[in-house]
Amino acid sequence: MIYYVDPQDTEPFDFLAVLARARDNDRESMEALFTRFYPKVQRLVHINLATDLRINRPWMAARFSTGDVVQEVFRSILTDLSSFAGTNEGAFAGYLAMVVRNRILDVIRFHEAARRDGRRGAVPVEDSGLAAAEDDPANAAASQEELKRFHEALNEFPERERLLIRARLEKSATFDELTERLGYSSVSVARRAFYDAQAKLATFLGNSEGG
Repeated sequence: MIYYVDPQDTEPFDFLAVLARARDNDRESMEALFTRFYPKVQRLVHINLATDLRINRPWMAARFSTGDVVQEVFRSILTDLSSFAGTNEGAFAGYLAMVVRNRILDVIRFHEAARRDGRRGAVPVEDSGLAAAEDDPANAAASQEELKRFHEALNEFPERERLLIRARLEKSATFDELTERLGYSSVSVARRAFYDAQAKLATFLGNSEGG
């Protein structure tokens, strides 16, 4: 059995065993994962989002605390770890940071769409591929209706594929990182899965526009 030892720990931390118990809704194991991983994930998410908010969205920064939001989202993620298929602590920390970042970006983009439309939010946001990437199809969305269509298309995918699509469209993770975090057998398999999902996403979006 492989144990992962943090220099500050007094005893080994059996990551895979704790993860398995957390997946079985063991509250003590969930709390152990929170204690161990929250500080690192909070730092990663804060670094990724703080500069963007301060420079590009100052109006949002005044009402947004990454510490509070990350903790709330982090705890919600620990109740469903079914999409994580990695096998080590580094992959787990990266996976958690990716999911937390996605959910926070959803909230930010929801407020931006409502602000842009000049009306209070009407579209519940759960999953959106919304970031500053030039080739991100949601980046050109001008209204909440267009955002909603993009979200609905993404919702046709399993969580693992949603994470893969978003990470590549937003350029927030490499294929090497995604192979580890999402448990693909190789980089080529992850790359092929992305291109297949991207083609399917384009079909969904095309059908929704035609319908």
